Amino acid sequence: MTLKESVKDSPTRLEFYPFAYALFTDELDTYCWYCLQECPQKKHCIGCGMAIFCNKECQKLGWKDHKAECKGFRTATKLADIEVRLLGRIVLRYKTITSGKDKEEADFYKDRTSQRQIMEIWAHVDKMRDDEFAKKKFNEIYTELTGFYEEKFLLPRDLVFELHCRNYINRHAISDKGYMKEIGKGLYLDLCAYDHSCRPNTIYTCDGFKATLRALNSSVNLLDKKNTFYSYIEILCSQQQRRKLLKDTWYFTCECERCMDSNDHRLTSILCPTCSKVEPTEILIWGEGANKNPTTQIITCKKCSETLSAQYVIEAIQAMRFIDSIFEDQELDQMPAKSQMPFLQDLLQRFGEILPHVNVYYCRLIQALIPMIPPGDNHELLRLHLMSEECVRQSFPHNHPAVAFHLRNIGIFAGNLQKKEKSLKYFEEAQQILNFTLDPDHPMSKENQRLWDQAKTIVIEKKLEEITLNDPKETAATTKKAEPVDEDDEDAGDMPELIN
Repeated sequence: MTLKESVKDSPTRLEFYPFAYALFTDELDTYCWYCLQECPQKKHCIGCGMAIFCNKECQKLGWKDHKAECKGFRTATKLADIEVRLLGRIVLRYKTITSGKDKEEADFYKDRTSQRQIMEIWAHVDKMRDDEFAKKKFNEIYTELTGFYEEKFLLPRDLVFELHCRNYINRHAISDKGYMKEIGKGLYLDLCAYDHSCRPNTIYTCDGFKATLRALNSSVNLLDKKNTFYSYIEILCSQQQRRKLLKDTWYFTCECERCMDSNDHRLTSILCPTCSKVEPTEILIWGEGANKNPTTQIITCKKCSETLSAQYVIEAIQAMRFIDSIFEDQELDQMPAKSQMPFLQDLLQRFGEILPHVNVYYCRLIQALIPMIPPGDNHELLRLHLMSEECVRQSFPHNHPAVAFHLRNIGIFAGNLQKKEKSLKYFEEAQQILNFTLDPDHPMSKENQRLWDQAKTIVIEKKLEEITLNDPKETAATTKKAEPVDEDDEDAGDMPELIN
């Protein structure tokens, strides 16, 4: 079979179901604990008073995951976080399977099937055992878990550690249906068979707990796991940042296509102090394409041939490190709210003299500032989005929804400022991306289409006004258009009732 034939016969979407999953603590009162759909009715489990379900059917299907934690919530002195709850669900499910009790539940594997077994996936047990941070983290989680779950629901500590390693290395973020925010985490045994790339050719989206793998271009064969990749991490980062995160968490040094591409070092480029007085000019200081003499290490601008002083280069590197430390140490969160925006604006002005807009550290300042700008300040919002556009395009593959979302925002702010042609251009490109990657019926696609149609209508009306002024005859022709639970029995037959 040729590559062309294999791509032609490949499905355009692949669906995956989780071995186990859990909601973030902040989302526990928003989404159904079984299907993970928004739950406006909020029917609470009367047993623990915590869990919410859409209806009795969701509660019944979710009972196999909830029964142990239902008892835990009644006696716990504090709310168990997602790390504890997710590991607890994994332990409970694995124990049920290995004891053979899974065969006693008719719906045990409903929407929970996988081709692989949990002990078949990557674990890095030895590396995590030697990793002091990872070991400390597990000890904290395990201590909370043993205080949350009754002993009869647990397994020996060493086996729980093995399951924890597999969860920690392989779990996935679960987003809301609109692909706008993360609402939980899940362990998908078949989805984690795909490798990472910082330049992925797929993404996955979530509809409840169901994950869907989607190609980002027409040449992807989703069945070819050796050449199909998604990203394990946030990819609006420099090579150094990405590699460090991957090494610290997944214990490998990334050598993907993007990490080996010298052009990616544009994200850490600096400005030529001479040329940029007339026109911003990037200078690469790392990688094979760096403007650096391999012997003397002196950096020279290829455009004006001026040599950059060591002090200037050091100042630029220190600026990038300083920005990185702001977000790494969460310094903004520690500031008074009224001080955050002036602080970021000052940094943008200061570092804008040495870092180009495509620099990812500079872009992170812009991205942090955007939510602080008053919604009605369209001039500033448009300016900041245009400033960071090149960095977003450099960091993400073309058909990635993150690119479309950024372009959509530019379309909105340009439209609000009566820049109609610019607005239409950005809405159109965003729609092409969303239709290909997320499908036309996805909430994000439908919303962008609505905004685009609205913008087109305004432009048509504007053109009609112009025709009215210039040719009245042409205008005339044109305008013709609850019960208590038994605390000693966790079987489905004694599952708690739901209350509003």
